[in-house]
Amino acid sequence: MTISGASELAADAVHVWRIALEAPAAEAQDVSHLLTPAEQERASRFHFEEDRCRFRIGRAATRRILGAYLGLPPENVGIDVNQFGKPQLDASTVPAERRVHFNLSHSGSWILAAFARSFPVGIDVEEVRAQRVTEDLIGHIMGESERRVLQALPREQRVAAFFNCWTSKEALLKGLGLGLSERLRAIEVSIDPRQPARLIDAPGEHCPGDWQLRRLEIDGPYAATLAFRAPSAQIVNIRGFGRNA
Repeated sequence: MTISGASELAADAVHVWRIALEAPAAEAQDVSHLLTPAEQERASRFHFEEDRCRFRIGRAATRRILGAYLGLPPENVGIDVNQFGKPQLDASTVPAERRVHFNLSHSGSWILAAFARSFPVGIDVEEVRAQRVTEDLIGHIMGESERRVLQALPREQRVAAFFNCWTSKEALLKGLGLGLSERLRAIEVSIDPRQPARLIDAPGEHCPGDWQLRRLEIDGPYAATLAFRAPSAQIVNIRGFGRNA
């Protein structure tokens, strides 16, 4: 595994990496030295070898990308998680002035990873399948106003609208570093596929003006949204990390 496309991470930029997860078991073992004992133990708990490989490849790739941005050997990059499971740099391993915000999402054969120097980011990717759009899931994720918008859309646009809603809300909550399920319906976002992603309302102290949403285009049947806490940002899409990226 090598990094191609890494460049200086400017203060006003978000780099979005696409990491291929399809790899033979031997390649996953090759990067195992980049995982901590706790991460190795977590990988071993997956029932299927394919899932164990994917976890190792994804965590090693993240550590290598962070190492490139931080100017550190990958094995020296400490990754911790907060109380809700959001990955973050271990503050004890990186000086404050060099830290990088990042977030990850996995679906199907891909990880999308977002990195920013000066502000928090969140990212979410979901495989788009019409059979996943059930009334129970709609009720779990969408508020009343969003359900009205969904029903008003042409039938052929409703699946895309639902996944726009889902990825937007999860990207935002992941960027905030909060738990997901209990807050999804309290957030309101734009869902119309013909309109840009936009945060309309959020509860509590999280002002809509603080966070921006951007839909991301990736190959295949996937929906993806990036959230970042800044008035604007230059979004740089970086492809080519990992096998067949």
